[in-house]
Amino acid sequence: MHEPKVTEFATTDPEQACALLAEAYRDNRLRVRGSVESYRFEHNRCDLGDVHFDFLHNTLTTEVVVQPLGRVVLLRVLDGEQELDDGMSDRRLVPGEVFVGPHPGREYRTGLHGTRLQITGIDFSLFSGIDPEPVVERLCYEPVSPEKARRWSRTVDYMTALFTDPGVENGPLVLGAAGRLMAAMALDTFTTGRGEERPSDRRDAVPDTVRRAVAFLEANPDLDLGVADIARACRISVRALQLAFRRHLDTTPMAYLRRIRLDLARADLRAAAPGDGTTVTGVAAKWGFLDGSRFSAQYRAAFGEPPSHTLRNP
Repeated sequence: MHEPKVTEFATTDPEQACALLAEAYRDNRLRVRGSVESYRFEHNRCDLGDVHFDFLHNTLTTEVVVQPLGRVVLLRVLDGEQELDDGMSDRRLVPGEVFVGPHPGREYRTGLHGTRLQITGIDFSLFSGIDPEPVVERLCYEPVSPEKARRWSRTVDYMTALFTDPGVENGPLVLGAAGRLMAAMALDTFTTGRGEERPSDRRDAVPDTVRRAVAFLEANPDLDLGVADIARACRISVRALQLAFRRHLDTTPMAYLRRIRLDLARADLRAAAPGDGTTVTGVAAKWGFLDGSRFSAQYRAAFGEPPSHTLRNP
């Protein structure tokens, strides 16, 4: 993950549109139906590295054949219609529908009919960091339920607004948390469920597991960590780690890490000197909290006062 790179592109030239699609996605063959003089293509991107949020607007009817994308692409039709054929399914999507795009390993054909699309691309590495099962094998290609579509749309809208705001500070912990959030939301929204925990996982869920994990978290709160990183450091499975924390601490590994970071944020606020430039927003971003209001709520719940009060009254 890296600092947001925001780009905007518009053209009335189909060849330029083809070149943009090749750069942003994969090599393609593009054909426009209708008068080229009436053609317009727009593409905006917020690129975070392992995740990108795109807006695409295509007038007229355009047919594109695209090489395999090699990543998970999730789509929301805002206006117009989209036809999608990747050899596994042939779908026609309409406004409001949220769905998995083409199979990541297959060439596909898409027809865009005056279409406005919201596109989210997620690299496979983010999924392997939170779930050991191959995500490709569990993707569901039918449009999701209205409830899941609304939740996914709210999440993408929020993240897009957050990372296209030039006034927001984005440290590595914030960016890492954003990547894991999008991967977790995608798993929850677009995949089938997984099997029950394995017997070996239950045998691993012992107090020593918790002690090793707690020591690792307390020594490395400034690292961009996901639950898979913690499990790897303890040499156990993700499921065993989660079960051990739930059984012995009645919490989750990531919630425990969040409390450590809240304590460190409190220490930073208390150590601030008048006029040294310390802000609640800056401290929150330093310790990986995406949303300032959420940070304030969690801080108040933990310490009985808002972070601004701590900063003013160290």
